Amino acid sequence: MMSNNPWEDIATPDSEYSVRLISDKHPLKLFWGKDVHGGYLFIAQFSSEAAPDKKSLPELAGIRIAMAPAPDCCRLVLLLNEVQNWEIFKALCVDLTHASESYANHSEAVNVIVGRLRRWHEFLKREKQHALSEEEVKGLIGELLFMRETLVPKFGWADAVSFWKGPLGAPQDFTVHDIAVEIKVQSGSAKPYVHISSLEQLETQLPSLYLVVNTLATTNPDDKSGFTLNSLVREIQTELYRSDDFTRDLFESLVLQTGYEPIEHYDSPSFRCIVSRSFAVGEGFPRLMVANVPSGITKATYQISLDACMPFESEIAFD
Repeated sequence: MMSNNPWEDIATPDSEYSVRLISDKHPLKLFWGKDVHGGYLFIAQFSSEAAPDKKSLPELAGIRIAMAPAPDCCRLVLLLNEVQNWEIFKALCVDLTHASESYANHSEAVNVIVGRLRRWHEFLKREKQHALSEEEVKGLIGELLFMRETLVPKFGWADAVSFWKGPLGAPQDFTVHDIAVEIKVQSGSAKPYVHISSLEQLETQLPSLYLVVNTLATTNPDDKSGFTLNSLVREIQTELYRSDDFTRDLFESLVLQTGYEPIEHYDSPSFRCIVSRSFAVGEGFPRLMVANVPSGITKATYQISLDACMPFESEIAFD
């Protein structure tokens, strides 16, 4: 995966740490750093009153976590055990930075960081990621196409990437201000239906919810209009290298959290998008909701016929 290594241009110190501030706009002081052995560090500095209980900090595979109290502050220090794994470590650090940036109160920001570390604990404790399933590949392609083809022309890359909530475990794939958007993909050669994986997926507390369905067809590898998952990710990364560093880093953090890695397996098959449709999900739309299933049913997966959705076809009203 293309990326810049933020630790490369930091000198290895003779003692303690050598650091560089990540952002002067973040409520906490966050740093990239190196220790005397050239080890890669991420350091979060905050008020002593905001220091978390050490027992609340999870153990992360391949990363050591330590608290470093000081007279007028406290530091949370993350040390990567093996520097060759810097890309996944960088993705974690970018995620911690992004997740906590909107909390002016130090205690709230630190609580968010601890919560995100727990989620990364679950992610990193898994064995080496297996390849995504065919359905997962198509699902990720659908989300990336919606981001690039629909959101970027209207909002630009920075906002488009920040709207992507699916990799963070949100019920819908995108939250665009007061609009939730769920992305689905169906095969052009299959019976026209989409698979809904939970009762919450077509239900939101926001004013509007849309279902976007991309129809994909496999195509010849020589088809210039076709793309693979790897080629689509590379194209987006190339465009992001003309954007700001934070947007690029956030995208790479999010795409890693989907389980994607740039392996040869994703160099085929080749796809092209035949059509993309959007549907306004509201009263009368064919869906299950928590309030309209029998008492006692807490989970459900089901299929919706696209024919039944057609009366609700509508452009997304971003304005």
